[in-house]
Amino acid sequence: METKVRKRDGQVEPFDRNKIKDGLVKSGATPEQAEQVTAAIEAWAPSAAADGVIDAMAIRTKLLELLRVANPQAAATFEAYRKPAEETPAQEPPAQEPPAQPE
Repeated sequence: METKVRKRDGQVEPFDRNKIKDGLVKSGATPEQAEQVTAAIEAWAPSAAADGVIDAMAIRTKLLELLRVANPQAAATFEAYRKPAEETPAQEPPAQEPPAQPE
């Protein structure tokens, strides 16, 4: 059975090792470290999936656990990264009505 990933927005898509590996390299891991962590995630994911589906956050948690050992600086960079859609929008202060003018 092919492992699928449930993203934060609820969409389910096929597991893509290249997304993991590319993200690791972009965060500062060497290609060798990225391959090692990716292979470990790929081997682990099917056993952690329920009915063939695993949450993206579970993958992220496991990935950070492995990356902290392999390359702590890359792990910190990876952990700090948030996609624009993941950022919490800044709340604007409530609009204030101008004071009532005396008649």
